[in-house]
Amino acid sequence: MSPESENKFNSHISPLFIIPHLKLQVLDWKDKKKKLLDLMDKCVLSESPLLKTSFSNEVENQNKSVGNIFQKELDYMKQSFGFNDYQIKQSWFQEQKRNMFHPMHDHFGPNMMMSSVCYIDYDSSEHTATQFISPFLDSLSSSYLYCTPEVSEGTIIFFPSNVLHQSLPNISDKSRKIVSFNLELK
Repeated sequence: MSPESENKFNSHISPLFIIPHLKLQVLDWKDKKKKLLDLMDKCVLSESPLLKTSFSNEVENQNKSVGNIFQKELDYMKQSFGFNDYQIKQSWFQEQKRNMFHPMHDHFGPNMMMSSVCYIDYDSSEHTATQFISPFLDSLSSSYLYCTPEVSEGTIIFFPSNVLHQSLPNISDKSRKIVSFNLELK
């Protein structure tokens, strides 16, 4: 037997763990963007040095409105992941002006299973998308793994709520606006 034949394996490298997520381009985006911005205008934005966040005083009405706007996307998400039903537990808007960012965090809590982010005012030439951090270290370098998906205005991403994520500082004079919500899945 030659040494070359001894070194031939029938193998391939593949991931051991996969984090399920879903990235969609929102249908009827122009109409939905207008509805989202109108809804955002009705909210009071609480401002910190890091970011502006709005939680409506009428949480249930806002959750219902957001659910109605994203009905087709939510139904597709439910079907894709094989869930019977869902309920939006919390929704909010964020605006990041120049130098604002959102530090590393997750949305994990009782009965929270999925979270989402939809990019309302977003310029891919000037803004960065949400950066996701792997729940485990790279096995070869023992460092964190980061994933920043390619997105455009009207992209929505559904992801497990226990996945750490962050938004990097906005270095643009244009505001970056998003809507997010947490889902309880059944």
